[in-house]
Amino acid sequence: MLPTLADVLALPELQRGDPVVVAGRDHLARPVRWVHVSELSDIADLLSGDELLLNTGIALPSSPRALRRYVDGLVGVGDAGIAGLAIELGRRYTDALPPALVAAAEEQGLPLVALRRETSFVAVTQAVHRIVVNAHLAELEASEEAHRAFTRLTLGRARPQQVVDLVAEMADRPVVFENLVHHVIAYNTAGRDHDAVIGDWERRSRSSRRAGADGWQAVDVGPEPGRFGRLVLLADSADSAGGADGVDGVDGGATPRQRMLLERGATALAMGRLIDRDAQSLELQAHRTLLTELAAGVDVPHLASRLTSLGLRWKGRHVTGLVVRLPGGDAGELRGVASDLLDELRIRRASGSVGPVDDERVVALVAHAPGAGDALVDRLVQRLARTGARLVVGAGSPVEDVDGAGGSIREALVVADSTVPTDPPRAVRLYDLRLRGLLHLLRHDPRVQQYVERELGTLLAHDAQTGEQLTRTLAAYCRAGGSKVRAAETCHISRPALYARLHRIGQILDIDLADPENVLALHVALLARDVMRDQPTIR
Repeated sequence: MLPTLADVLALPELQRGDPVVVAGRDHLARPVRWVHVSELSDIADLLSGDELLLNTGIALPSSPRALRRYVDGLVGVGDAGIAGLAIELGRRYTDALPPALVAAAEEQGLPLVALRRETSFVAVTQAVHRIVVNAHLAELEASEEAHRAFTRLTLGRARPQQVVDLVAEMADRPVVFENLVHHVIAYNTAGRDHDAVIGDWERRSRSSRRAGADGWQAVDVGPEPGRFGRLVLLADSADSAGGADGVDGVDGGATPRQRMLLERGATALAMGRLIDRDAQSLELQAHRTLLTELAAGVDVPHLASRLTSLGLRWKGRHVTGLVVRLPGGDAGELRGVASDLLDELRIRRASGSVGPVDDERVVALVAHAPGAGDALVDRLVQRLARTGARLVVGAGSPVEDVDGAGGSIREALVVADSTVPTDPPRAVRLYDLRLRGLLHLLRHDPRVQQYVERELGTLLAHDAQTGEQLTRTLAAYCRAGGSKVRAAETCHISRPALYARLHRIGQILDIDLADPENVLALHVALLARDVMRDQPTIR
């Protein structure tokens, strides 16, 4: 940290000059970036800001108007002017500084210091510059320390929570990682009150963004157009001033080191998406590679031969894709699921290829006699149910030829990603899904999140600012299929009151609610938001 003007005035080298602050006493917290000694009255053009200027006053102008211009020039340097002006008495001014100079400095908020004894400007310069250089070295050391720490995390395939924990620990501030629709993905309170950090987060985050100048310290995670969230550094205390409605928020007082940590954390989160976190044996990697290609829709050359080489006996049989999803599962649980599936396939004397494809899903491709696919899948699910794990099983449609294996796996992925865990687990198939299931699958897609924000963001921000519940009214109207009578009954209000609310909603969103296509678009956005809000916070 750079020294403040108050710190500099407390140095022995300056104290020997018996300093007294005669103007701008309320601005002694300004940082001092450098010390400059000059007697020139037109020195302003040679400065860049945040300097402490030392002189004896021998070359300063005499007239009050010229002294005011001198002060105005120093205040206009850089973004915030110089840090302060210190003038030694005895050469030009004997007992006190000119009243016109003091008045101009006070009016402009420029700290003005009178040195009542002879002062060694060289000693002052050396002392301050030593502190400044040491501060820069400390920043470099802190940056190197952060670089090593975040590099270890990235190479160690850390989860988002670990990244957030490191940023909060090193910055000693609460940190929140949110997605594009302001839902908390991971957070660390840094020892502060839990509710003060993430309580009512979505409303506070939306209000903060709407206010614009509330001091949020945040960086986007992921490059455009692939941005997928924000990393936010909160205030040092929960009662700091926040958004326009006085919500608990974050302040603008982050140090350069804390802002650097925030940037490092955002980079680590983005890199974490690109690095595979689960090391596998060579055999499992072979299964995993093929299954991943099939799941991604890659045109796999020589698919039949590759499946045969991995032990899948498919000739004369049908094949079915199966996906087991473990929300919040770890690598050990995934390997356990894969092992259980392989054991059950051996018990049933069935053939299959099994492997984890990411940090929460295991994909299987099983071969079976025609018409026996559902029974085999149900037995596999019964085996997994005995583990007590919280999981989802999605089953694709059986296909007669391995060339259709990728389609069956991708169908199973859609089903598994669109379904929430049940107790006991059961196999879910494509015909069990509806629109909500499709939106559940796409809930993490930034394009869907952007769609929700584009359609509803203005109304949600309005509700967050005013405390109204117009979004609920809109949801009731959409669920009623555009029927005002049914919507009024659902909301337990009169029809004239409903008409007034719908008119207000139409004005806020700048949309015609009498158009069925507009109502459908808003209904899809509301369903997508509901699906996103149903997701548990990741810790």
